[in-house]
Amino acid sequence: MISFFRGVAAALALCAAVAAFAQDLDDAKDNVAGPYVPTPWVIVDEMLKLADIRGEDVVYDLGSGDGRLVITAAKRFGARGVGVELQTELVETARIGAKQEGVADRVKFVQGDLFQADIRSASVVMLYLLPHFVTRLVPKLRAELRPGTRIVSHDYPLSPWPPDKELSMDVPEKEMISGTSWTRLYYYVVPARVHGAWELTLPKTLAGAALMLQITQEPDAIGGFVRDGGAELTLKDLAVRGEQVRFGLLHKGRLLAFEGTVAGDAMTGEVRTRDQRGPWTARHRASPPR
Repeated sequence: MISFFRGVAAALALCAAVAAFAQDLDDAKDNVAGPYVPTPWVIVDEMLKLADIRGEDVVYDLGSGDGRLVITAAKRFGARGVGVELQTELVETARIGAKQEGVADRVKFVQGDLFQADIRSASVVMLYLLPHFVTRLVPKLRAELRPGTRIVSHDYPLSPWPPDKELSMDVPEKEMISGTSWTRLYYYVVPARVHGAWELTLPKTLAGAALMLQITQEPDAIGGFVRDGGAELTLKDLAVRGEQVRFGLLHKGRLLAFEGTVAGDAMTGEVRTRDQRGPWTARHRASPPR
């Protein structure tokens, strides 16, 4: 597999990519996310490992180039995949590579604008784009991807969204590409969307009536409070990772610890105090203007 891609990469970089990039630049204008730069194979391996690719995954590569990430995920792990690439010659090269590697029935390559691509079916998204375009993608990724979707970005973080993990390594062959061999991978898990007002219901022994829960969620921060009568009680250590949510609340002199799951407009889980535990639920009521 590596020999095929090495053979085509040099030719594409020196000839086809120049003409195709110029033509596709005219077509897509401001949405060209950078020139084609192939991801070194050692980094392909590390990106797939960091994303913990499994057979049931649907792997999207936005700016897929010669298709090596998607093809490798399909061949090595049995995953399905989609590559979105602006340059038509690279799309054709990826399709040829998929056939030669025997995974054409598991992957597809689409010529188009990655900012307009339908990515809702992805369970994993791979990125190797210039920093400005990575940042532009953040609202799309957080709005369209399902909670729990994993994202790996090569070299550039999804600012201002803080990563869940980072991996650094030295890759000598990158020095000719970027002037440095230092490489960093950023790993993210898409959180459930919990922004807005919720009606929070606790066991009767903890609260006799429903409480109003208000959450503010941004890429770089999350916080909230519970309104109990005229008092606003700040949530402690609120965190959302995938569909899982947890927070603390000091209510009537007792520290309540909440853990639960978000499913659309509902949250359910268990609340614990020092001497008791029980179920809690929350229903989404409204999202305030952002």
